[in-house]
Amino acid sequence: MNEISEYVARVAERFHSELGSSLVEVYKLGSLAHGGFSAIYSDIDVGLLLNCQEPPSDFAALVIQAKSLHPELGKKLSVFWGNPAFSWGRLPIIDRLDLLDHGIPIMGDHKADFPRPMRVEVHQALRESIEKSWQPRIPELQALTRLEAKDRKPYVRAILYAARLIFTWDKLRVDSNDRAVEYLHQVRPPGLDIESIERALACRRGQCTVEDVFALRADLNRQVQSALSYISKRT
Repeated sequence: MNEISEYVARVAERFHSELGSSLVEVYKLGSLAHGGFSAIYSDIDVGLLLNCQEPPSDFAALVIQAKSLHPELGKKLSVFWGNPAFSWGRLPIIDRLDLLDHGIPIMGDHKADFPRPMRVEVHQALRESIEKSWQPRIPELQALTRLEAKDRKPYVRAILYAARLIFTWDKLRVDSNDRAVEYLHQVRPPGLDIESIERALACRRGQCTVEDVFALRADLNRQVQSALSYISKRT
């Protein structure tokens, strides 16, 4: 983790040197902030709050520069950014929740402070995530007869997503995969295969391999339908 922390600090310094006073703060997000970081399965999530009238015209180039600061870790870097009003940039609602609750300032001690997304906004964002990100991958992953290297990360994420979805739908906040799976044991959504989710979590922790997860041959279509059935009754 020391190498990752050093890299993230260099990323923050680069953005600060390029953006100057328009940069309010740089934050650690995701599993770097709320826990459960996996060297294999996690992204390196960084959030930027900016205080300027318009988005920087060369921001895409700045992200490329930040990625280039490390040949391997740069491939994992995911940058979320925007102004406090979120009228531009890339800081989706679910990531705003993460920033509010868990964002760790890198440059100073500026805690994120902006209006919390409303329940209806969070639920709509989750529905869009299901439709655009989760469901479209399911047929391909379900059809796999063996896992290739490129399939491992998407497969584990697809299984764990049900836990994260249900946790955030009910709690209106974001937390670690560990916390989300723990919550599943409290609510026990009917039809949801919790064993495969637990094994995917163990895989993230390095306690088993992704092949051990795949060996359960989870019915991903059923997982989706069970999760959808659950949240439809919790609106």
